[in-house]
Amino acid sequence: MIITGSLSVVHALMAEELVDEYRLLTFPTILGAGRRLFPDDGPRTDLECLSAERAGAAVFVQHRRVAR
Repeated sequence: MIITGSLSVVHALMAEELVDEYRLLTFPTILGAGRRLFPDDGPRTDLECLSAERAGAAVFVQHRRVAR
């Protein structure tokens, strides 16, 4: 499933532990505000980095949830 621009849907799936893998395309910009994908007061998520590569001005990273 690909989810674009709906942090509330992602947080709902994370809360039910339904996300096994994250593929994030990040454009490094410092804004200092906004909602976070992994908030400090949210559930702990242990991830393993599978890959990271540049994609123009962005960074594409792939992580999977560490098995418990």
